[in-house]
This record gives sequence, structure tokens and C-alpha cells, in this order.
Amino acid sequence: MMKSPLFRIASSTVFLAIAVLLSGCSESSEGAKVRGLVTLDGSPLSSGIILFEDSVSGTGGSAIVENGIFAISTPMPVGKYTVALQPPPPPAPHEDASKRTNVKLPRHLTQPATSGLEAELTPGENDLDFNVDSK
Repeated sequence: MMKSPLFRIASSTVFLAIAVLLSGCSESSEGAKVRGLVTLDGSPLSSGIILFEDSVSGTGGSAIVENGIFAISTPMPVGKYTVALQPPPPPAPHEDASKRTNVKLPRHLTQPATSGLEAELTPGENDLDFNVDSK
């Protein structure tokens, strides 16, 4: 049985559209792997939390900062983010309270809208450094 030219054109178009969609998905699905260093007044931030917020899409991520180093465990969507730093959470009731580090961060750094910190995440590895002052 012979297939009509219209059938061949339609099936070729569908095949081409699927190929284009699949090739576009592989690049964007990689996401951004994020890690980096936070320094406060020239020294590594002893402990805290770093927050990434995309005000357009509502997506974001966070990581614990220990001795200045942070890494977000799951890839994030690529794009522009505002960044904030927050002090570490208080110890859990069963933890030794004397081991808590007292981190003083300026109020403006604790909110993405006022911190002045930004990051542009691209597909693949993103090594970021944030050097902030306590004043």
C-alpha cells in the first residue's frame, strides 16, 4: 500500500518537532549546580544560611554555610537570583547550646530585596563568592 505525500509530510513534521523539543530539553534540564564561599569582613562566615530567590518565577534554594563554604544539593533552574544571608538557626533542644556560634549579620543582608547581593546561574557548575561587610 502506498502512503500519500500528505501523510509523509505530516509524519516528517511531527518527527522534526519531537527532535527539536528533545534537543532543547536536554540542555535546560541540566540545571545549575551551586556552591561557593561567603566571607564577612574578609573572614569566612562561621555559620549561617544562604538564600537564593528568583522574584519572577518564585523559585529558589538555600544551603547551610559552614566555615564560609556552601553547596546547594539539588540543581537549580538557571536565571537571575537575589541572595540573602541569615544567621544559623538556634540549636535543637537536644543539642549543646554552648556550641552555637553567635553570628551578627547586618539587617539589610538578611532579606533578598535589601541585600544587594545577586547571582546569575548558568547550566552546569556555578562557583560563587560573596564578600560582604558588617557595616
